[in-house]
Amino acid sequence: MTRLLSMVSGWKGYAILAAAMLAIGFGSGWTIRDWKAGAEATKAAKAETKQAVRVIYRERAQADVTSAVETKAVEAQVQIRTVTKTIVERVPIYVTPDDDSRCVVPVGFVRIHDAAASGNPLPESPGELDGRAAASEASSVTLSRLAEVTAENYGTYQAVARQLSDLQDWIRQQQAVTNAP
Repeated sequence: MTRLLSMVSGWKGYAILAAAMLAIGFGSGWTIRDWKAGAEATKAAKAETKQAVRVIYRERAQADVTSAVETKAVEAQVQIRTVTKTIVERVPIYVTPDDDSRCVVPVGFVRIHDAAASGNPLPESPGELDGRAAASEASSVTLSRLAEVTAENYGTYQAVARQLSDLQDWIRQQQAVTNAP
């Protein structure tokens, strides 16, 4: 034991002690660096997970919005088609053959109606056009047929207006989900 003490005494002892302390310090520093790196990796993984959860939540919420708006829109379109079909079917009750015989629909009215429905401009003159009848002459269109076509056109308008309204509702709800924190 004295021999061991004599070996460690003096500058050799300090050198051995310094080398041991240096090894312990280096090992401790390496371990602490590993702990910090592990903590940073865990923090980054948690942030990625949190972001992935947000994306999944947002996508599910957007799908829910789409499903709800689509269901409502389909129900509305069925309702509009049903009402329009019922109105067209009931035209003969409201516009009788007697009404058809008493009311003459002039060619000029038919031209205006057709131009408005197709989006085409009217001819310059309401008179005879390309050998067709003058605007003031009676057309072959009956009042009941005019009522049916008008009801169908309004039904189409209602369907398109509802589609637009439902699309706007879908956009507003999608924006709300997308902009939610």
